[in-house]
Amino acid sequence: MNIEDLKSLMDGFDPASLLPELDSVFSLVATVCKVAILAGPIVLLVLGLAYLFLSPKEANYYFGYRCYYGMGSVQAWRFTQRLAGIVLGGLGLVLTGVALVASVGFGSMDAEALVWRAAGCMILEAVATIAGIVFINVTAAMKFDKKGEFRKKEKMACIFS
Repeated sequence: MNIEDLKSLMDGFDPASLLPELDSVFSLVATVCKVAILAGPIVLLVLGLAYLFLSPKEANYYFGYRCYYGMGSVQAWRFTQRLAGIVLGGLGLVLTGVALVASVGFGSMDAEALVWRAAGCMILEAVATIAGIVFINVTAAMKFDKKGEFRKKEKMACIFS
């Protein structure tokens, strides 16, 4: 094959015809951003419901919300599962609503603003999830000792006496 044959073959070819339309690419970006910001809250909601209704009755290392102070006794385990279910399920429900409200205008935004809003939503979701987990762990640590027994209410000594 010589150069002239190659030139005549490529004469009517437009390389831009191989690229997808920009509208379809930007609609795909909006869809990916919606899925990205809704995935975390839905997982939290499912985990919360699982901890409330499907957790085992006794502590184990396979399924359930495991924390150091929640695995000491059956009573501590059940309390921790219930608390984790309520906190994570409620957090998932609230964050799902926030994500749905935030994703309403995704179709009319330009791609850069859309990605930044999605990233901001995911950071908010991560911070709220970490705060929920810390709350569950601190509550379990304040309520139970390492053996899973209730902590005794200690009367605080009055500083001014």
